[in-house]
Amino acid sequence: MPVAFRTRCATRFVTAVAGLALLSGPPAVAQEPGVDFTVSGTSTVRGWTCSVRGTAEVTPGSSTPAPGFADGVQSATLTVPVADFECPDEEMTEHLLDAMRPADFAEITFRLDSYEPSGGGAQASGELTIQAVTMPVTFPLSLTPSGAGVAIAGELRLDMTEYGVEPPVVLLGLLRVRPDIRIEFEGLVAP
Repeated sequence: MPVAFRTRCATRFVTAVAGLALLSGPPAVAQEPGVDFTVSGTSTVRGWTCSVRGTAEVTPGSSTPAPGFADGVQSATLTVPVADFECPDEEMTEHLLDAMRPADFAEITFRLDSYEPSGGGAQASGELTIQAVTMPVTFPLSLTPSGAGVAIAGELRLDMTEYGVEPPVVLLGLLRVRPDIRIEFEGLVAP
């Protein structure tokens, strides 16, 4: 076999392998189960947003099917570790943690009581517990089946004073955090 022929064959083989590698793209990275929460609000000076990573425990069960949960959901709990909140600056984080008192109330929890499937998700109802105050809440929940589980997303607005949280007041009262907040979350749960 001539050298030129072998060189052309080897070059074509290397080109084909390189092309397949490029077509396949980077290796898939599995999204870790967990839920990212952001809490935002306003003050007399500016808006603010803080974030934390929490968890979701879902137990499939014999109930009404929902997107990604063919057998329905028997129970679900979202948990937020209060001490892990992070804000854009250290002072803001300190004020948030002073208000939330993680040494006394380590977690915020939502426990699902019921749901009503709706389009690409469900209307979720359950109990939200913040600082040992538990109140009923209802909010829309997006559910999107994913290869690794079900992507969830939702939003809830509330008045933090109803849960016993005193909005921070700093700079001798010049900066007052307003009590109305918005909680947004998204993440991946494994059914």
